[in-house]
Amino acid sequence: MDKMDYCSSEHHVDIKDTSKYTFYKGNINDTKLTTEILNKHNIDTIIHFAAQTHVDNSFGNSVHFTEDNVMGTHNLLETVKAYGKIRKFIHISTDEVYGEVTDDNLGCDEESSLLNPTNPYAATKASAEFIVRSYAHSFKIPIIITRGNNVYGQCQYPETLFLVLLLNF
Repeated sequence: MDKMDYCSSEHHVDIKDTSKYTFYKGNINDTKLTTEILNKHNIDTIIHFAAQTHVDNSFGNSVHFTEDNVMGTHNLLETVKAYGKIRKFIHISTDEVYGEVTDDNLGCDEESSLLNPTNPYAATKASAEFIVRSYAHSFKIPIIITRGNNVYGQCQYPETLFLVLLLNF
């Protein structure tokens, strides 16, 4: 499921075996559609990486980031809670939730490092993480949270490649 925002294209979705893959154009804030998909396919695992991700854009339209990253995650979790059949909810976050990296915090780890987001994008991802963790605690939804950085792959939006190249110099 993808809402197909400005940085995505249906042409990048290669469907060779439709018996193993179904593409849905939609927004995770659409709980009716999400519920229909879960029920139709008897889903037991969700890998949630739907998000507004371009840090620079979060300075110009941070409310859009809150709608998609925070409310989208919250709506998805509400749908998952009502559905009741999810065995694993994998939430893809970002290392940006730690904030600025200094010599003092190069050893950040998931258990003891405080979240200290320093831009609107990072704040929405940290907020989404807290909501995910609260649903694990309150509703026993089995979760995994990952915090990757500068992920790049085939058909990725070009500005990400630039970031990766800068970081490798």
